[in-house]
Amino acid sequence: MLSTRSVAESDRLDFWREVVCRTIAGVEATALVSDQPYSGSIRTQSIPLAHLPNFDLIQVEADAQFVTRTKKLIDQSEGAWLLMIQEEGVCEVGQGARKTKLSPGDIGFLDTSRPYEVTFPRRFRQSILKMPALLFRDIAPRGDDLAGVTLPGAQALTAIARQNLLLLERNASVIEPSFLAAAANSCLGHLSLAMRATRRDEGRQIAGPAISDHVVRADVYISQNLHDAGLSVERVASSIGISAGYLQQLYRAAKNLGVAQSILDQRLANCRGELADPSLAEESITAVAFRWGFSESSSFSRAFRRTFGLSPRQYRQQRIAGPGFLRHRVALPARKP
Repeated sequence: MLSTRSVAESDRLDFWREVVCRTIAGVEATALVSDQPYSGSIRTQSIPLAHLPNFDLIQVEADAQFVTRTKKLIDQSEGAWLLMIQEEGVCEVGQGARKTKLSPGDIGFLDTSRPYEVTFPRRFRQSILKMPALLFRDIAPRGDDLAGVTLPGAQALTAIARQNLLLLERNASVIEPSFLAAAANSCLGHLSLAMRATRRDEGRQIAGPAISDHVVRADVYISQNLHDAGLSVERVASSIGISAGYLQQLYRAAKNLGVAQSILDQRLANCRGELADPSLAEESITAVAFRWGFSESSSFSRAFRRTFGLSPRQYRQQRIAGPGFLRHRVALPARKP
């Protein structure tokens, strides 16, 4: 843990600026208290993932401050996102045209490759997930720009995601290493579901809220039924009371992606995660594929190789052997409409 208590009172604010820049992102920080020495602390830990780069869990507790990230402070090579879980106090966030307020329980998003500003009007506590853009793109809804967006803490899926992430932060040091990546993946899965269920309409070319609701409900049904090999576009459409053709139309407008391709991408992503998980190393590749809705080993292998550039067996061997495989492209590629 890094704390301002470790330095002289006159040096605390400068120390705090340096700590925030080194740990979170390069920013200019201005104290909003003047009648007392500045007080703040940061604790950080890196969480490994089986199939993507690590992310950092950072807990921040500090006095009131105004933080701004300007263009001159942005290093384009960073490419990170900040997912802020507000625990105590409030903050006002602005990025681009969006301005929002985080209250305890809310989760906010900031893209460090673009300018932003955050005001903490009084003492606060936040837990922050700092994740590479590659990882964020893997869990975020396609086609959505979430910079400056808030997931309301009162929504059930956000509350579940928040509690899981906070529990991971507090217990990561005692989880057996071979299971930590799987636990982290599970937490990110809940977060991804909350993001899909509460995503905003800003910047989307959708005719109205009813259309957005159809796509969200379809996403939830797909997530709940990925294990079923009989999952089809027709079944998804029937579950929300519209035709398959209309659902395809909505999906392409919302995601630039067809329903069947979305199902395939999600199945492949889940298989990829389990094949890279050391705790599942004794399980057969066929069992992993069948668990996520594939009905033929050969079709699974072809789809996996076409998407990730390696066979499932090669991928598992290289991922479990060590982190050097990150040189390979493992994110799902952009799909053409």
